[in-house]
Amino acid sequence: MTTLGLVVAEFNRPITEQMEQEALEAAQAAGAEVYETVRVPGAYDAPLAADRLARLEAVDAVAVIGTVITGDTDHDQVITDATAQRLSDVSLERDTPVTLGVTGPGMSAAEARERVENAGKAVDGALDLVDQLPDPVSDAASDSEPDPDSDS
Repeated sequence: MTTLGLVVAEFNRPITEQMEQEALEAAQAAGAEVYETVRVPGAYDAPLAADRLARLEAVDAVAVIGTVITGDTDHDQVITDATAQRLSDVSLERDTPVTLGVTGPGMSAAEARERVENAGKAVDGALDLVDQLPDPVSDAASDSEPDPDSDS
């Protein structure tokens, strides 16, 4: 059974609460276990929590969910760009799938409410990556075995 870490941004909680439910339902439908859920103040805070979850031996992948709603400045763009970049960094540094289920930027609250299903897509994406990525441990073992056809 695949185990997931789930990071939920609390900012805009009425929306992220629905997103969390979508994520849990997607995990259950896929037969996966949510090993641990970490709630963070906002999407910008998610990379640290994702990193901590990705370090856990029991966690196969991490899904991050939240929503960033537009305001009077370009703050939403800055937050989502930084969050996406750092989550990608965590995934590569920890060699663990970390998927982005953060909606925004440039959305109103109403538009964000219409996109709560993106949380389920983040879970599905995390599970797909676990299934589709080659196992580096088994690949390393096969790379170290001598080739019977070689002259060395």
